[in-house]
Amino acid sequence: SYQRFVSCYRCFYKLQPQLTRSIYDQFISQLQTSIKEEIQEVKNEGNLEALFSLLDKIVEEAKDREEPAWRPSGVPAQDVRSALVPFLLRHRSHLRRALHERQHRSSSLAQDVLTGRDSIAELQQRIQARQQAWQ
Repeated sequence: SYQRFVSCYRCFYKLQPQLTRSIYDQFISQLQTSIKEEIQEVKNEGNLEALFSLLDKIVEEAKDREEPAWRPSGVPAQDVRSALVPFLLRHRSHLRRALHERQHRSSSLAQDVLTGRDSIAELQQRIQARQQAWQ
């Protein structure tokens, strides 16, 4: 690593080898510090320490289990189906309830329309009867 650095700055190394070594050591030190700071910043931003402790807790809890944990089968359609079917069944029952409510409301409104038509027909008959009686 130092040799590669020296090969890049050969002219400078020939003039002052100790200074080149000092610059290299300082460069490596600053680079390590910068990398550590970047890693810490990423950990802080993503809340990784809390997530890692949660992951450790899950691993510890899983040690006491006797049945194997769920693993994907390798067939995406089958894996998605196992998660999607319960949701779709609940959605279907919800839609059926909504359909029954709409049908009940629709039949109720249809009955109201028929009642209104009967009352209109009755009023028309009374109007005609009064009109004939007046003439």
